[in-house]
Amino acid sequence: MSAGQDHTSLKYRKKTIPLDLARAILKPQQEKMVRAFMHHFPPTLARRVLDLGTNGSLERKDLYTFQNLYPYLNNTVACGLEEATIFARHFPDVSYVRATRGEGLPFADNTFDVVHCAAVIEHVGNRDAQRAFLAEALRVARAGFFTTPNRWFPIELHTVLPFVHYLPQGPRRHILRSLGFDFFAEEENLNLLTRRDLIALVPRERTAAVQNFRFLGLVSNLLLVVKP
Repeated sequence: MSAGQDHTSLKYRKKTIPLDLARAILKPQQEKMVRAFMHHFPPTLARRVLDLGTNGSLERKDLYTFQNLYPYLNNTVACGLEEATIFARHFPDVSYVRATRGEGLPFADNTFDVVHCAAVIEHVGNRDAQRAFLAEALRVARAGFFTTPNRWFPIELHTVLPFVHYLPQGPRRHILRSLGFDFFAEEENLNLLTRRDLIALVPRERTAAVQNFRFLGLVSNLLLVVKP
């Protein structure tokens, strides 16, 4: 899993607007992306699904978008870096496996039919780390669905800052630190991708396509669909 810090950090939740407002704006878009996943990989009782990057520490049940929308949770496994106590309280019948940072996923090859991974790959470090993360996710699943914010969307969706993420690394880091976003100034915690960056991470032997997800008419997120 990621070399970056887990999502329980208050620094991860810091925004330029109130957190609840940011969540209210993003939630409908997150729901649409889960529905896009179900369009590409229709839920069935037999399909084994890994939800990779589940934040096990979210205090409210409604914030677990995938688990609230997917109809056959008994055949899914959630995997994240956090303790499972809060997640287990919300979803007592769903298996949660805690991964260890810097190590491979604790599953055998092709354990799952498909891996669903929402907004995780931008948090695992440099391009080599991102490539390794994607390969490891596809080792344990026959197919995959990965979402990530589009670097060219004018609003950076973690900080809700406009345009700063367009700058070269040095000036970008300086501005983020001056505004109190030290966490997101580090590449290991936030490394945004373009469409070209994302498709370049896919192992050569896999068949994949990147789809655009639009918000306010602009491409806000990239959806990587990797077929069996």
